Amino acid sequence: MEKDLIKKDKKLKINLNLAHILIIILGSIFILLAAFHEDIWFDESYSVAIANHGFAEIWNITGNDVHPPLYYWMLHILELIFGSNVIIYRLFSVVAIIILGILGYTHIRKDFGIKVGMIFSFLTFFLPVMSTYSQEVRMYSWACLFVMLMIIYAYRLYIRVKNKNEENLEESKWKKLELKNLILFGIFSVCCMYTHYYSLMTAFVVNLALLIFLIKNRKECKNVLRNFVILGVIQVALYIPWLHYLFGQMQHVGGGFWITLGLNTLVEVPSFQFRRQLDTVFGFTPETIIALIVSISMYIYIGWKIYQAKKSKEKIKPAIMAIALYLIIIGIMLAISLISPILFSRYLMVLTGIYIFFLAYMMATEKNNKITLVICIIITIMGTASNITNININYDESNMKQIEYLRENIQKDDIIVYSNIGNGGVVAAFFPENKQYFYNGGYWDIEEAYKAYGPGMETIYNYNDILENYHGRIWLIDSEYMGLYEEFPKEGIKVLEGPMRFDTKYQNYIYNIMLLEKE
Repeated sequence: MEKDLIKKDKKLKINLNLAHILIIILGSIFILLAAFHEDIWFDESYSVAIANHGFAEIWNITGNDVHPPLYYWMLHILELIFGSNVIIYRLFSVVAIIILGILGYTHIRKDFGIKVGMIFSFLTFFLPVMSTYSQEVRMYSWACLFVMLMIIYAYRLYIRVKNKNEENLEESKWKKLELKNLILFGIFSVCCMYTHYYSLMTAFVVNLALLIFLIKNRKECKNVLRNFVILGVIQVALYIPWLHYLFGQMQHVGGGFWITLGLNTLVEVPSFQFRRQLDTVFGFTPETIIALIVSISMYIYIGWKIYQAKKSKEKIKPAIMAIALYLIIIGIMLAISLISPILFSRYLMVLTGIYIFFLAYMMATEKNNKITLVICIIITIMGTASNITNININYDESNMKQIEYLRENIQKDDIIVYSNIGNGGVVAAFFPENKQYFYNGGYWDIEEAYKAYGPGMETIYNYNDILENYHGRIWLIDSEYMGLYEEFPKEGIKVLEGPMRFDTKYQNYIYNIMLLEKE
């Protein structure tokens, strides 16, 4: 009888492991479905353009932008290997989320059980937000992965010290494991610092929390505390070269062109993980309303699960620690935003691994499998709808028509002029060999940051800077209205073609293109 039970348990474990692997395979395919396209919008164009620069140049240029350099360095390595390739860059972002999903099998499952690990992997691939942000040519997916890896090894440091007397390990083996966790924690902590400022803040809070914990338990872990302090000094030393950019960049974001606190913040922040929208223009669309309703319902359900756990004295401390960290970071960003707005829903992608772990842990406490199944079905439906929308948008034939038109007609010595950096940046990324000019009529303080598009693109403040000694063909790139041509000097200028209008589905970008010639 006992042998039959052991055999049955072993078979169940094998089946669960196979099911978990199947979730990872299907999930990976799922988020890859919409990733094989060259379409880019402005933020992505910046990544594509800056990847063409050397490591030192990237450091200097992004120091004048709003993000640290690590992700751009990673893209530059890809550029050195594969050349400038948007699809490769996009797949690179997807790889980070696939690795995050695999952590459910390799790490979360090991530390917190099969059920938590499986749900973690499932949510990683099928939450509506993941099919969009997993393939952005931006740093968000890698920041999300680095944060989760840092937290995993921070927790392993914490739990080994806490349970040291219960593990019955030889002192030498215990120290070896603890040193391994410490080193990996340090590596991913530094990666967080140099990838995004939300991940930097997360690293700071986690380091501080661990330091306080180790000081409180210093009698049991003097060596660990000493090593942790040394690690902290190393982390600070490694960050000092970048430190002088930090406050200026945070101020630049807050005083920038689009981040504001308002009704959109109250809706987008709590519902972010249940939405696919990437755009910066907020609206009460059906998707927004559904996402808000589902997210609020999940918060109510999770609140009930926490109440039940406390009532039954069930241990849910890892989940509470995760959601506390998530809320602390949001709270810090909200507090800073009262002075200089930096709380923006898109940046929550950096913290989404923490959010997913919290949901997975609490869902794993559910005794009624039917409830868990219903939640997973709802998320699958929402995630599938999100991905279908992405597929329809990303592969729409309108998206590359403007680039194809330019490729067919542009000549080597033609110059390109635009005053809208949104679609202008996209053109700059695809045609770096042609001399280009961004007319900065608003006198934005972006000249140094926009050197990412150089040396082909220059920022100008007067059209005469271009036309005084130039003779030849000029491409004007504008958005919905051809205002650029209306204010462009007409003396000695003739229209050769256009305006040609291209409406794209990807980010709803509009291109109006005219070809002029200066005699």
